[in-house]
Amino acid sequence: MKYKLNIKRDVDVCSSRFSDLTDYMLNLPNGFRFSDEIVHIRGFDSMAELKQAAKQDVIPCSCKDCTQ
Repeated sequence: MKYKLNIKRDVDVCSSRFSDLTDYMLNLPNGFRFSDEIVHIRGFDSMAELKQAAKQDVIPCSCKDCTQ
């Protein structure tokens, strides 16, 4: 099973009212995690960085939360 990025469903855009910076949070759906650690959410500085990670760093997950 391969993860396919769905920006409307999986990405939260976080902008700060104190600066012009925008952060992007990728919330992986059940059944997926990031390859380097068992986490299902990660923040990114740019949409390009997020898309690259979604393509290269997401793997299937069989942790307790994903299998329930």
